[in-house]
Amino acid sequence: MAFKKQELPLVMGQKVTITVRGEVFTVLVRGWRQGQYIILDLPRVGVEDFRIAPQTGIQVHFTKEGLFVNFKTTSILSFVQAITLLIIEYPRTFDSHNLRKHERFKANFPVRFHYEDDGQKIEDSGIVRDISTNGILLTHTKQVAKENKLCLSFEIPHCGSIQNQMVDIRNIRKNPKSETSPFVTGIKWRDISPEAEASIAKLIQSRLADRRNEMR
Repeated sequence: MAFKKQELPLVMGQKVTITVRGEVFTVLVRGWRQGQYIILDLPRVGVEDFRIAPQTGIQVHFTKEGLFVNFKTTSILSFVQAITLLIIEYPRTFDSHNLRKHERFKANFPVRFHYEDDGQKIEDSGIVRDISTNGILLTHTKQVAKENKLCLSFEIPHCGSIQNQMVDIRNIRKNPKSETSPFVTGIKWRDISPEAEASIAKLIQSRLADRRNEMR
């Protein structure tokens, strides 16, 4: 059986939305086997399990890291026991499109930054988790506020360095699962320097070339 080389971006425990006989539910992914099946929680209506017969048509969609994924499939089996599960067929094809204006690329390199707060210079360090032509996502130890104007410095391996680049904070959230870097901050470049822009462009070109090689 032929499947798309690009597999579904599934993650254990992620939420997906399914539509069954006109009813819409949000359920969790409990497991899968590529090319064969996906295991989900069985939906409930109030306190009652929603019965789904084999070969029932199901539409599934979810968003993961800015990528919207949508596909149609059919049910294989549902369990209504102590543990209630729904098993659906792994789709042969799926539709996806990026909701973000600029594609992001995974990263994992250290970053240093500082900002002024009541005339005092505050410094911190963290890890760049993804990067795009528009900005980066980083994790770090000290909380920042949206009104803070950060100044970043970091090395992009094999692509150059970015030094004292001013950025604007776009969003802030906390990751309670991380003790070392509990804060997650998305930033946007402000008046990006030509040198920094060239380093980012070099990284993106390298990642795109790697992706094309993997697809061959």
